[in-house]
Amino acid sequence: MRRSRGPHLALSLLSILSAIVWIAAPAHAQGEPDATIRLIRQTAYTTPEQPVIRLAIRISNVRATIPDAVIGWRLGPKVVSRVGYETALKVGPPYAAAADTVFDPGDIKPGETIDIAIKIDTSETGAIEDDSGVYPLQIELRSGDELTTSMTTAVIHIFQPPEKRVWFSWWTEVATPIAFGPDGTLIDLGFESTLESGGGIVAQVEALRDLLQGAPASAAVDLIVSPVALDQLERAADGYRRADGTTVPSSDPAPLAAAATLERLREIAASPLARLHAMPFAAPRLPALLSAGLKSHLDAHWRVGDETFERILGERPDPAVARPPGLAFDQASVDSMEARGVTTLLGAVDTVARPPQDNDFAPPPAATLHTSSGGDVTLLLPDPGATSLLNDPVIREDPILAAHVLLGELATIWKERPVPPDDVERGLALDLAPDLPAAFWLPAVRRLSQAPFLEPAHAGDLRGHVLPPPEPATLGSEPAEAFLSSYTTDLVAAAQRVNTFGRVVEEPAGEADRLRRGLLYAEASQYIRNEGSGRIWINWVNDVIDSTFDAIAPDTARPLTFTSRSGTIPLRMGDPGSRVLTVRVELASVRVDFLGTGSRPVRITEPNQVITFDAEVRAAGTSRVEVFVRSPDGVELSRAVLVVRSTAINPIALAITIGAGLVLVALWSRRLFRRRQT
Repeated sequence: MRRSRGPHLALSLLSILSAIVWIAAPAHAQGEPDATIRLIRQTAYTTPEQPVIRLAIRISNVRATIPDAVIGWRLGPKVVSRVGYETALKVGPPYAAAADTVFDPGDIKPGETIDIAIKIDTSETGAIEDDSGVYPLQIELRSGDELTTSMTTAVIHIFQPPEKRVWFSWWTEVATPIAFGPDGTLIDLGFESTLESGGGIVAQVEALRDLLQGAPASAAVDLIVSPVALDQLERAADGYRRADGTTVPSSDPAPLAAAATLERLREIAASPLARLHAMPFAAPRLPALLSAGLKSHLDAHWRVGDETFERILGERPDPAVARPPGLAFDQASVDSMEARGVTTLLGAVDTVARPPQDNDFAPPPAATLHTSSGGDVTLLLPDPGATSLLNDPVIREDPILAAHVLLGELATIWKERPVPPDDVERGLALDLAPDLPAAFWLPAVRRLSQAPFLEPAHAGDLRGHVLPPPEPATLGSEPAEAFLSSYTTDLVAAAQRVNTFGRVVEEPAGEADRLRRGLLYAEASQYIRNEGSGRIWINWVNDVIDSTFDAIAPDTARPLTFTSRSGTIPLRMGDPGSRVLTVRVELASVRVDFLGTGSRPVRITEPNQVITFDAEVRAAGTSRVEVFVRSPDGVELSRAVLVVRSTAINPIALAITIGAGLVLVALWSRRLFRRRQT
């Protein structure tokens, strides 16, 4: 039933006359503005019962004095398409359906900031139709008749409760860079700054926790959690040492913020409204590992990631939904994730081509990917228009405005087909980037969860609500980013050495796992095209292994002297430190025979353990004995040479010498006897 517009006719005429003043100048001044307008708060939407919009803006003068400053607003006509809405956000309303002057502060001096509250009763403007819709609202700052700067927001009017809501899933990634080095010191001071300022992951998680505490039972939140982020927060919460040697105790602001963020994440994980999904441990690029033949490494990332998630948050992650790190995946990646139990993949706006829609309506939010095993996986695709808005750097500068215009975009999409046929159920998906401004999160997630035209659904359930079902799609064949081949070769070699290390070191029990974890860090996405930084982890692993094996090598520096043919070779092993190692020591020589065996297992538990080998030299003089230390399965750990000198006389050689001497004496005696006879 339409409302009578007669009572508002006079007001409409006054509004139009007032608008003439605001239409006189162009929508935007040329060059950089002398002042900025920022949105502090705004009513999410109006209804016939609650028609008043309440805004608060902050005007900041950047440079010279602004004389005769006047603040006013222009309300444009209802937008009829997403293109019209997005255009109005950039250039303002096409014309003023209503306008007014709300404040005359006089001169605004350089550096001055003014907060202004604005109240607009939409029922009195004559611009709001008896229908739901979105209207561009421009707030303008003028100096006399010249426009100094402006800001455009959205007025969302809900005329009556929506007959059919749009199924809506949104998710965000909770992640941090790798901030701590292999030795446990903080190497990324930006991470510390984020914690101290309360921005980034701190603001993001706090807003999500606050949302869930007051959210209706129908709310649905999906979080893609990087286990490395949990690990970095845990390290920071315990206190740490910076790379310059300074120590940060756990009572300092940054560690306290890290501890509070972890606690909020535990609260979120325990909420029935949230579903948390773990990324592979160090967020590696799946195609980079699979194309390099490192599937076992990827399996380790998944396993360690799940273990880290459950240990820190006290809940098991939901394995049915996955967001591939860097949004990079190919067919092999899809097959691998399906084998792991993934049924829903969270993709990018352009992961696959989406079929064109009538009247250029919003594209479908999902597609179906077939797998090599004959199954299929649902691919969710964020809305391109909403994503583009949130990627606009100008909109990001005003986070409260960004939260509100995002809601306006989704309302515009809903209005494209507010009451579709019975065999159609519409859906929307949105990926909120973790680097959005801190002030964006709380107003945005509240608006998304309370919008009357959106029906919340978890990402894993969206496919079951959307009709018709998602159409099949094919992934593109663009080559994925990968590590340099030399880097991959070194990763493989280091992994093999860690396996050997694990077979040698008995205690501590988790020593080899610590090194394996270090190599997982080296495979993080952030080191693709930045392999030099990733090598600190490979080098650290190799250094730990080298120093351990070098430390237990036997002392062969001093020559050994035998005074008889047979004797004992004592070998003094090195210092294992706090470790217990099991190795096999082997001796080999072409001039020394070993009585019994020249190989034996050795369990090294303390420094300077001595092991002995019985040996027999084949000849007097100097002999070389090669000393090998091997792993239990025969991998060479170290090699050295022991010099053995023998002063003993060989009995056979002695007998031959004596015999030769006797023969010579006999010959000499015979010759002497003949001479005497002569």
